[in-house]
Amino acid sequence: MSAISIMTPEQVDLIRQSFDAIWPVRRKLAVTFYGRFFKLAPDAQQLFPSDMERQHLKLMDSIAAIVGALDKRELFQSVISHTGRHHVGFGAKSSHFAAFGEALIWGLEQQFGAAFTPELKKAWITLYDAVQGEMMRAALQSNKDGKP
Repeated sequence: MSAISIMTPEQVDLIRQSFDAIWPVRRKLAVTFYGRFFKLAPDAQQLFPSDMERQHLKLMDSIAAIVGALDKRELFQSVISHTGRHHVGFGAKSSHFAAFGEALIWGLEQQFGAAFTPELKKAWITLYDAVQGEMMRAALQSNKDGKP
C-alpha cells in the first residue's frame, strides 16, 4: 500500500507546505535529525561517513524526492523501492528504520515547535509509515533476489 493511497489530499498538502517551510533550514533539520537518530540507534553510526555534510544533503534531497512524488504513484514507488534496496546494501536493519522515523518526527517537532500541529504530525507519521513499509518490502525482496 503506497502513501499515495492512504494519505488524504489534505495530508499531502500539509506535507508539501511544511516541507516548503522547512527547506530554508534543511541543514539544521538534518543535523538535529542525525543527532537524535544516533542516540536512538548508536549501532547505525558505523554505517555513515565521519564527515556527515554530504549525508545531510542526501537526506534532505531524498525527502524532497519523496514529497515531490506524492501525487505520482509510479515515481513514488520507484523512489522508495530504490532507496530501500540501496539502504539494505549498506547494512541498514529494521530497528534502524524505526529509529529513523522516530528521529525524523522528533526533528520536525523541534523545527516547527507549536506549528507542528497534531494534524501535521499525523500526516508525517502516515507518510513515514508508508515509506518505511515500502522500503522494508524492497529490502526483503532485494535480499531474496541476492542483490542489494
